[in-house]
Order: sequence, then C-alpha cells, then structure tokens
Amino acid sequence: MDRRKLALEKVRAREFVPVADLAAELGVSVVTARGDVAHLAEAGLVRRVRGGAIIARAEQSEPPFEDRLGTFAQEKATLGMAAAGMVTPGSAVVLDGGTTCLAVAKAIVARHDLEDLTVYTPSLSTATALVAAAPRVTVVVTGGTLLPQAQTLGGPYSELILDRVIATTAFIGCNGVSDADGISAADPGEAELKRRMLASAKTGVVVTDASKFVQHGTARVCHVDEVGLVLTAGTVDRALIAAVTGAGGTVQEV
Repeated sequence: MDRRKLALEKVRAREFVPVADLAAELGVSVVTARGDVAHLAEAGLVRRVRGGAIIARAEQSEPPFEDRLGTFAQEKATLGMAAAGMVTPGSAVVLDGGTTCLAVAKAIVARHDLEDLTVYTPSLSTATALVAAAPRVTVVVTGGTLLPQAQTLGGPYSELILDRVIATTAFIGCNGVSDADGISAADPGEAELKRRMLASAKTGVVVTDASKFVQHGTARVCHVDEVGLVLTAGTVDRALIAAVTGAGGTVQEV
C-alpha cells in the first residue's frame, strides 16, 4: 500500500494520530510524516491539529458502537475506574451512553461496596452492563427514541424523565473538548440530551480520552466552565490543557 494511503488508514482507524507515532509506524522521519500529513490535508482528507492529524470533518461520522469499543480501550478502562471511584453508596447518578461511559458502568459493577445506588441512563448497553450489579444498583432507563448508531434512547420522552431527576453526579461523554468550542457532541439532538443530563445533577463530569482535545463535534453542549470536571486519560498536549483551564475549565488526568 502507498505510504500516504497507509497513513490515511491509520488516521481513519484511530481518529487521532500524533505525527511522532505515525513516523514510527511508517518507518520514516518525523519530517517525512509531517509532509505526508500536509499532503493529505491539502487533499481535504485529514485536518492538521497540534501534534498530529484527525480525519477531515467532511469524512467524519459517528462510527458504529461496536467499532468504537476497541478504540482507546485502555484509556477508557482507566477512566471508568476513576469515575466509578467518585461514586458513593446511596447516591443517584446519571450515566451517558457511549463506549467511555460503558467503561464507567463496568467499573461500577466491579465495586461491590456500592450499595443502594440508582443509575439513570439513556443507554441500552450501559443499562445491560449494570444488570450484573443488581440488586445493589437500581437502573432507570430514561426512554425515548432508539438511536441505533449509538445504542442510546433520545428525544423528548427521555428528557421528560431527566427533568424530574435530582442526581449527585452526571457523567457524560463527548466528541470534543476545547477552550473555544467547549464540550461538543456529534449532533444537536445528542447535545441537547447531554445538556439535560447535566442539568439533572449537582455536578457534571465529562469523561473522555485524550483524542477529544483535538477533535470537535458539530454541536456545543456547554462551555468548559459549565461542568465541574473534565476527566481524561492519555497524552494531552499541555498547551491544550492550559487553554481549557484558562477558559475556566478543570481538567484532571488519570
């Protein structure tokens, strides 16, 4: 396969690839890899970001849920354990859909000290994962219209239940984090559902791997200073963290 085509496939498969990693995997210098990224960017196939490349917005779409399960798996597992560590017995939490929040659900199941916990979720996969923790954990699925790509329920019926919830913490995923665009989602409907989840809890926590700091969704959920914490795992450019912190956000790396 042509080297630049191979580079494009690597970016497509992993959402974000640092130039240094691309150079090592292609067996070329960082200068050559940077040139390959520049060539692909000129063709409109990728977008250059600080330290690496992501797929150009024209090519971006939410991959099927199953395809995302293996992406940044270690980072998601780490995030899951860190987020579950913030949950206390006898509390109520809201847990978003997506593969990162699924990791949170699995970590909650593994915490056998969590008794009398209530979890509200719009996600079928998250709810199914929590079955293993019954009867310690009560699961309330918020209902709504099925969004097959995300295996999540959304729309006004889901929001009706969330409007009546008073939770301690809402854990949400995202498609992007930045000082300028804030916390962003794949589309306006998803962004509205995440806003409702955040509004239903005293504290909002965004759980996201490092790649989301160089990506942007198409719809803003909120500004970074409107959530209590952005919990992340992986390697994030220090300048990007400084920018988010400068905009009023709080970032914790695990």
